[in-house]
Amino acid sequence: GKEAATQKKLEKAAGAILQFVGNIAFVAGTLKERRRCKEFIGWLLQQMRGSVTIADVSRRDDATEMYIPANCKGWVTGN
Repeated sequence: GKEAATQKKLEKAAGAILQFVGNIAFVAGTLKERRRCKEFIGWLLQQMRGSVTIADVSRRDDATEMYIPANCKGWVTGN
């Protein structure tokens, strides 16, 4: 995308380095950072097909579960 904004967000969220060469993604970082980045990319691709539900989010150390009212979802997600 424009100025690789999504790529930068994925890198920052995962704590990894993410580079694309064509359709291939290269991820650098610790094993935990690389796994997290791969998972985030998977969620991003799922989101393109519909809504994404993250199982056991309360067990994650990198996320906070929040209730978002239906009338605010577009604002929160940028749609």
